[in-house]
Amino acid sequence: MTKCLYAVLAFSMIAQACVAPDCDNQDCGSCANACCKLSFSFPPSMASSDIASVLNDTIKGGGPDGRYFETTLAEGVQNVADLHPLGVPLYIAKTIHTTSKRIYNDSIDMTITDSDKGAVLRAFSISQIGGAYCDAGQNFKNIVTLMKPVYAKLGINFSYSHVDESCPQPSISID
Repeated sequence: MTKCLYAVLAFSMIAQACVAPDCDNQDCGSCANACCKLSFSFPPSMASSDIASVLNDTIKGGGPDGRYFETTLAEGVQNVADLHPLGVPLYIAKTIHTTSKRIYNDSIDMTITDSDKGAVLRAFSISQIGGAYCDAGQNFKNIVTLMKPVYAKLGINFSYSHVDESCPQPSISID
């Protein structure tokens, strides 16, 4: 009976797992739930307004995989809001992503700011379902799947950095 229970549990975990590629950075509860926080840097020649526009266009119509939902922000706009008119020098953005198997939704929140070294986009994805201790890399995938076409549309090489301990790179073991 115990073996049967373990087999059912293992099968259900595989059936609900992140679908490759980009599923290697699993998070196990670093935000008291599964999450991921990444930072994206852009060259000084690129204004945050250009990045915000491309991000907004990327989210529209379902995003790169057709499963990113447009959201209405508190400012009354879809996907990306410009807070500069309010005296806050940044853009904020939000989208909701449904997993490949259409089982779960995850929230992705972003900020875009200008700096002397170039614009910076910070993205945070968190599983909407409580108790998502390990995400099989889904929150990492949510962010990079959205950001890769943003970089491609801007004509620059894709890169990111980790902001904290969430969604760490997989460990490499040497035998």
